[in-house]
Amino acid sequence: MALYKYIAAIPGEASREMVIEADSQKEALGKLRSRGAIPVRFCGDASKEEGRSGLSLKRSRVDTYEFTRQLAPLLDSAIPLERALAIIAEGAQEPEQRTFVNGLRQGLHEGKKFSELVRSHGALFPGYYANLIESGEETGCLPVVVNELYKFMGESKELRDFIVSSSIYPLAILGITVAVTVLLFTVFVPRFAKIFVDMGRELPGSMLFLMAASSFFAWAWWLVPLSVTVLWKSLKHIMGEDQFKFKLSGIVVSLPLFGRIAVDLDMCKYIRTLAILIANHVEIIRTVRIAGRIIGNPVVAASFDGIDRKLKGGEKLSAALRGNPFVPPSLVPMLRVGEESGTVGDMLTKIAGNLENDTRLKIKRLLSLFEPAVIVFLAVVVLIVVVSIFVAMMEINSISQGGPSI
Repeated sequence: MALYKYIAAIPGEASREMVIEADSQKEALGKLRSRGAIPVRFCGDASKEEGRSGLSLKRSRVDTYEFTRQLAPLLDSAIPLERALAIIAEGAQEPEQRTFVNGLRQGLHEGKKFSELVRSHGALFPGYYANLIESGEETGCLPVVVNELYKFMGESKELRDFIVSSSIYPLAILGITVAVTVLLFTVFVPRFAKIFVDMGRELPGSMLFLMAASSFFAWAWWLVPLSVTVLWKSLKHIMGEDQFKFKLSGIVVSLPLFGRIAVDLDMCKYIRTLAILIANHVEIIRTVRIAGRIIGNPVVAASFDGIDRKLKGGEKLSAALRGNPFVPPSLVPMLRVGEESGTVGDMLTKIAGNLENDTRLKIKRLLSLFEPAVIVFLAVVVLIVVVSIFVAMMEINSISQGGPSI
């Protein structure tokens, strides 16, 4: 869904900015009027605006995870939301964080819902955040939902930190490999080739190959990123941005090992969201629709489009998910047991935890394969250079032993 921003007036109140989440502008207008508001001016797609502002340095200093970590225990202690925000703002160290929290307080004073305020900040919060907050407001379980959000965000942060920390060593090896390769072809090879030039001899075939590679590294390296950029933009223009993203996502999903990891990362978020919503007694049709929106890969998301229709037809969630190629094999039988025992939320939480552990293991395996692959690549490059230079040195030796012809 997109976020549509309007300047709207409510009878008896001053005009103010409102952000509506909907599939189309027509649906957004319907939701706006259902709230008793009269649209005055359409201000565009708020999600795109927030996405651009999210790139700025100022936005990046707002820590939504830290905000949720502080908010969860305050709401658990039965402190009203506005008072909890005041306490968080008072203890904020960063001015940007304090301004952000005070902005939320101001919105509450203006009569806006907390979920509406979260949604208005677009890319600053994770995609699932506003929907889960809204479900907590509707069910009266906001403290429980915020606490679950804190756990969810903490586990996601832990997984990201694991990926980053596990990638440091392989990336260091890759950097050294690139540096050594560039050094060989831009410094060492040209200096050795100069020996032949000083002797007035033609370069042997092996050295001609190395000099061609050296010239490319020194002068034509920019052709690679330029070609990739031109091809990328051309395909996006010809196919259209949505179709291009869908095709690219399909390629990612089809990649061995890496594609499964990408799918599992989306499935972790999907299953966690289902678990939180079901545990807080959100209606099942709405639950699957909210969970489906947080899937980032369009190919994976498209495979869940018909779940709500199956549920309306009387199928259980386990039956509706059966046959989906992206669902972990263990999910359906475990979910069926949860439905029979009435512990669907707890069962989904356990499934998500198991999937996250399996995903960590797959990432570790991928990185363990990456390290020797980079080392082998470096060895091959060095071997090519050494063999080429050895062949050239043998030719120099044969020339010096044969001496000049009379």
